[in-house]
Amino acid sequence: MKYLTPVLMMVIAVGLLFTAIAVSRKTLPEASAEEAAAPVYFAGGCFWGVEHMMSMVPGVIEAKSGYAQGTMENPDYRTVVSGTTGHRETVEVRYNPEMVTLTELVELFFSAIDPTVENRQGNDIGSQYQTGIYYTNEEDGAVISRLAEAEKGKHPAFVVEIAPLSAFYDAEDYHQDYLIKNPWGYCHLGPDDFERAKQTGKQEAPRKAEYRSISPEEAKKHMDAEEALIIVDVREPYEFDAGHIPGAINLPLGSLVDLAKTQLPDKDALIYLYCRSGARSRSGAMLMVKEGYTNLYDLGGIINWPYEVVK
Repeated sequence: MKYLTPVLMMVIAVGLLFTAIAVSRKTLPEASAEEAAAPVYFAGGCFWGVEHMMSMVPGVIEAKSGYAQGTMENPDYRTVVSGTTGHRETVEVRYNPEMVTLTELVELFFSAIDPTVENRQGNDIGSQYQTGIYYTNEEDGAVISRLAEAEKGKHPAFVVEIAPLSAFYDAEDYHQDYLIKNPWGYCHLGPDDFERAKQTGKQEAPRKAEYRSISPEEAKKHMDAEEALIIVDVREPYEFDAGHIPGAINLPLGSLVDLAKTQLPDKDALIYLYCRSGARSRSGAMLMVKEGYTNLYDLGGIINWPYEVVK
């Protein structure tokens, strides 16, 4: 269970409104077996935030929540939170070393955690929240140990576990990409941590803001693949309430630009925009391009979504 005071919940929720969408543009870079380095495992308290942060790093191929170390096989969340199994909420990070180095990932991790407290991060208390970095080969272990020694000298106490990985089990599906699925969800990390993640590693060339369109068929493929994206319906609220594409948010065309400033703060987010009218959809897309949105696609006029409509 994640513990949070009502006031803190309000503050964090507002913060996540401005940050969780940022990660929703995540398109994981491909890497061949030769390019991918050995995975590294980060336990930094609640794995929702650590996964969210690591997934934003350019060069991270996959960030997956799970349970590391421990004394029993195939644990589930309910068992782990009992505090009796010795598992740590941990994120498996697979990355392309041509894009980001192990040193950069470890330094990002240290910048986001409190290494001085045992069995706690933020408001979360319990052995499952113990911090640690776990590795699968001696070379990585040497790099991590060297960085940990340097970090240790900066603090009055240092309790981060540095050890070979003994076991890792994937967490349940609802824990994966939790803060994308639940942008108002609890997180002990904050906007500064996510911004640092985006600036870690080799930076890609800036994407230009220009008009782009996508067919319903192509869009449906990406939706079915559960790619992280935002769907914007620019019709009037009464039209939206009568039926809309699953997961869409309603930003009426007349107030689109103003609403986007608060509800779509990340101008690099992957966005599909549509309306009943193709002309109005294009108008909305052009408005957003003028505002600097770099990854927005005009889905066009959707009179009757050919696949599924939420009512």
